[in-house]
Amino acid sequence: MRNITNRVLFSKTIHWLLAVLVVLYLITGFGITEFRVVETMTFGLLTKNLAFKIHMNLWIPFIVLLGSHIFLSLTKKRKQAISD
Repeated sequence: MRNITNRVLFSKTIHWLLAVLVVLYLITGFGITEFRVVETMTFGLLTKNLAFKIHMNLWIPFIVLLGSHIFLSLTKKRKQAISD
């Protein structure tokens, strides 16, 4: 029982982290292309250079989380198919 709870918690954590990363990726991408709007909305905290640096450094975490998300989803479906 405890193993199932830990697996569900791990799965939900991966899904939420991926969602947050996608939103951050979109915001920084928008901060690169429409930097005047984003700088104004963030009161100058997210400049074009900072948005570019963050955006470029998100590739590896994005790929790792996306791969984990896909792997967890496939293993979940496989276990459901076996148990049915």
